[in-house]
Amino acid sequence: MMGGFEPQKFFIGLVDFFSILLPGGLLAYLGKDWAAGQLVGQSAYELKSPESWLVFLFASYLLGHFAFLLGALLDDWIYDPLRRCTDWGQVHRLANGKGMIAALWRWLATSNLVFGRSADAAVMVVQRLKARALQAIEGERAINAFQWCKARLSKDHPEGLAAVQRFEADSKFFRSFVVVLLALVFSYGYVGNWKASLVSAAFLIPALWRYVDQRFKATQQAYWFILTLEGQQIADSSTPQPVSRPDGLTHAGGVVFQRLGTTVTYLLVQATTDRGQWVLPKGHIEAGEDLRESAVREVREETGYWARVIRWIDDVPFGKNAQPPVVRFYLMERIDGAKDRGETAEGTRDAEKWPPEDRQRQWLTLDEAKKHARFDETRRLLEKAEDLREQFAKVDGINDVAANS
Repeated sequence: MMGGFEPQKFFIGLVDFFSILLPGGLLAYLGKDWAAGQLVGQSAYELKSPESWLVFLFASYLLGHFAFLLGALLDDWIYDPLRRCTDWGQVHRLANGKGMIAALWRWLATSNLVFGRSADAAVMVVQRLKARALQAIEGERAINAFQWCKARLSKDHPEGLAAVQRFEADSKFFRSFVVVLLALVFSYGYVGNWKASLVSAAFLIPALWRYVDQRFKATQQAYWFILTLEGQQIADSSTPQPVSRPDGLTHAGGVVFQRLGTTVTYLLVQATTDRGQWVLPKGHIEAGEDLRESAVREVREETGYWARVIRWIDDVPFGKNAQPPVVRFYLMERIDGAKDRGETAEGTRDAEKWPPEDRQRQWLTLDEAKKHARFDETRRLLEKAEDLREQFAKVDGINDVAANS
């Protein structure tokens, strides 16, 4: 690099300056007179001598670290919960047998004010790339997607890492600044300076907004760099990419039920190639994707319904080919309401079309579903699903069952 410039070291210093020294300096400056009165009995603290500046800088650094430490809690309390409100977060929750986040929070997270509706597009692909890269050493869960991207960029694209760290420095500053503002709100309120307390509180919302926005941009920037690098490597390579799983599974799907009072119905959709056939929703497992998450995602994409995983039913080969697709089916419960707009009382959609190719869907009782099903395997899966549903309903109550794959 020209002049020996190392962007990683520069931005480590930049992060320290923005996220530690600046917030700490603000706290130290605003509190220096109070501290002078409480600790040494002076009415004010004058920054005139080298010794006074040394004490001030030490206090700034110390307070800055405390603010940074407390600010890190915002990742767990604000950013991560908001991030889990997007569709990919719902897939993960439902795959583990949990319920959906409240509609208000899902709307907020996917609005243009926060993450937007395409927030999950990049991270979903990166998750699969990471899982495929670390599968051989069973390290898929040892590092999250963002940290994996940064590690890759430090080796393959230092300039890209520097761009990510710029956003990180900004986000960490505002994260610490939120802590400073909270301290000012309470300290000014304690001494009765309500005007200053309200002004500090007024800055909290934009500071939080900026923190979330810059943190999201840092992660997105890292994902985009990795996707670009991976795409270029594939384009430049003649080596075929691995597409098969060692367990032989190719698809995941669900036997989805809903309860309307005492009536239990099961969901069937039209087959893609032959609209006269009624089948269970299923689809391809993406590379590196968790099987339960594949099932939740495919049910959502093929039918428009959110459903949570209750437990594994069976792995079933479909077709008479020499190597037929093998599908892992889960017992799943619809949780996004008993009946949505555009459905008749019997549960057949007749208005609002989902998905764009207009595959019809039906909610049928067990006997009706078995009559409509074209394949013997589908009927067997429906019967096994009903046995499992009754078993869990009697033992634990179906709404309290955790996912079990």
